[in-house]
Amino acid sequence: MNFAIGTVMVIFGLLMVIFFEPIHSFTGPIEFAERHSPGSSRNFIKLIGIVLIILGVIVFSGVWIYIALPLQTWLRGIFRLN
Repeated sequence: MNFAIGTVMVIFGLLMVIFFEPIHSFTGPIEFAERHSPGSSRNFIKLIGIVLIILGVIVFSGVWIYIALPLQTWLRGIFRLN
């Protein structure tokens, strides 16, 4: 299952990086990105695509388990979830 989810995430990330201009034409300027990021909306779309690629590789390779388990333990300690 991780293989399929990671592959889909990498594909969507690559498509976002490659076809950022049609995505920007569809969404228009993103106010949050224009105001808070050092670049423009186009760079923000590319950044989201790159983050998706990195997360997809992490999920695909199975490293996500080693990240999620300590995070889950930490959150259960904070919120005392059983």
